[in-house]
Amino acid sequence: MFNKKIFNIVTVSLFFIYSIWWLLLLVFSPNHDSPFNDYFADSYGILSGVGGIIGLIISKKWGFLQSYMGKSLAYLSFGLICQFLGQVSYSIIFYVYNIENAYPSIGEIFYLASIPLYVLGVWNIAKASGIKLSLQKTKYKMVSILLPFLMILVSYHVFLINYDSQEVPFSVVLLDYIYPIGQAFFVSLALLTYFTTRSYLGGLMRGKIFFVLFALVFQYIADSMFIFETRSENWYAGGLSDLMFVVSYFIMTLGLIRFFSIDEEIKPAKQAV
Repeated sequence: MFNKKIFNIVTVSLFFIYSIWWLLLLVFSPNHDSPFNDYFADSYGILSGVGGIIGLIISKKWGFLQSYMGKSLAYLSFGLICQFLGQVSYSIIFYVYNIENAYPSIGEIFYLASIPLYVLGVWNIAKASGIKLSLQKTKYKMVSILLPFLMILVSYHVFLINYDSQEVPFSVVLLDYIYPIGQAFFVSLALLTYFTTRSYLGGLMRGKIFFVLFALVFQYIADSMFIFETRSENWYAGGLSDLMFVVSYFIMTLGLIRFFSIDEEIKPAKQAV
């Protein structure tokens, strides 16, 4: 019933629709006050919801939660679905209570949940890719210690070093720290996984992990940009941060789809080792 071609067509079609939509807003809504700006911001999460469902379907090919790879695909998919639910929560608040960008809101429950889900997803990819064998090498042990520290340090320096918490609610301050630092951690873990497992099975996993890494980096940038725009009161519906989220969901979904038939690729690779 489902196949890789159908998943790709659905994903690319949604990305094309929202990309064209964003460009049209840029040209025909220069003041960013069109209702179509709101419709864009309230609906592009469909891409993450669809991507999450596709990922869960693919994870079943790997035994769902019965294998490292099945777990990794499932957790990444649940992370995408949480992104969708977070956006739905914001949309309900906007249309029911007429509050635009109600940050923070109940939607943060879902957005925050996506962070540990992505961490679990990347960690299980790492275990499925042979990270334990790689970490036996001294240079990779050093990288595993320094990389997360450096990523968190960079995140703090870029987004938080000049942060003014005066007259800002504690909940906002807490979230403004948790998001960039938490995401810096899963990005660093994805980087570590990529560099330590790139030669495993002849580098077979490299392209797949790169897609996931690329998506996580994009989401890290998008979330940080959203916080920056909100803090500086420059956020508007259908803005650059919204487009960044669309791109990150698109890349993550393509990354999950690339695992659709990898079991057929791994078997001959294992036999060749």
